[in-house]
Order: sequence, then structure tokens, then C-alpha cells
Amino acid sequence: MQCDFCGAKTAVMKKTTKSFGRGGTLVVVENIPTVHCSQCHESYITADTARELDRIRKNRRTVGKAKRVLVASFKKSAA
Repeated sequence: MQCDFCGAKTAVMKKTTKSFGRGGTLVVVENIPTVHCSQCHESYITADTARELDRIRKNRRTVGKAKRVLVASFKKSAA
């Protein structure tokens, strides 16, 4: 696959998970197809993927499935 940034044919599709929103509007989307280039190290999504993410976010209550999830807060330790 060709990278849209550098033009090298070293790009591959990988699946990723990303969270959007917070609190009551939080939605976690799994298996997002993301393009990764080993030449220039850029990662990006296609326009079609961006449109689908927008659709999922707008309709999260009907397309999503409620799950329990652990949430941890990052706390920097004193040095």
C-alpha cells in the first residue's frame, strides 16, 4: 500500500482502538483500520474511516454495546 504522506509503498493497515468523549458521552471504538508507514512513521485514517467514526460517535447508543471497563488515572510519582 502506498503512503499518502511520503509516497513509499511501505504502508500497511493495522487495527487500533480509540476512545472518544468522556463521562456519559464516552465511546470506545475497536478495530479501527489505520494506515501505518514504516518509511516516514506516519499513522492516519482514510476519509471513509473518518466518516464511519463520525457515524458511530453520533449513534453510539444504538450501534454500541454497553460493557463494564476499568478506568485508571495516571499519577506521576514524586522523584
